[in-house]
Amino acid sequence: MDKNQKFFLFFGVIIIIIVGIVFLSNFATKGAVKEFVVRDKDSFTSPQDYLDYVEQYKQAQSRDTYGGKTPEETLGLFVDALKKGDTELASKYFVLDKQKEMVDSLKQGIESGGADRLMDYYLTGNTEKTYNDSLNTHRFRILKEKDQPGFIIDFALNESTNIWKIESL
Repeated sequence: MDKNQKFFLFFGVIIIIIVGIVFLSNFATKGAVKEFVVRDKDSFTSPQDYLDYVEQYKQAQSRDTYGGKTPEETLGLFVDALKKGDTELASKYFVLDKQKEMVDSLKQGIESGGADRLMDYYLTGNTEKTYNDSLNTHRFRILKEKDQPGFIIDFALNESTNIWKIESL
């Protein structure tokens, strides 16, 4: 083999290696849960940009497995995560749009004692439940004592996975 043939053979092998790495990295991450980035409505540059975002949102919802088969189960999982001080896990029980902001809010709630109060009310108080099955929403009002301030927690069903998520607290 002369120098030109060796050069082209070497160059061809390098290209095959690069293509293989790109292919394998795409294959390995297919289906992996990626963080969904919530965007402000003014950030879309075109209708197609918005449609792409909606499709990404639907895909993220279909991969979201945090939560319970009932609102009660989701609330229990959320409280268990709070008991452990795991705000990252606790935030995953919220709808996708709220997960990122809830990490800091839950940390503040732990520091201020609000999370302890919620857990106490949950374990020893009364829970009033309102269901709206036609909208796939539920509302829990957790009270320590009747006619006293408490916590209101709204739940929404992720219809892609049939898992209940916390919409607001």
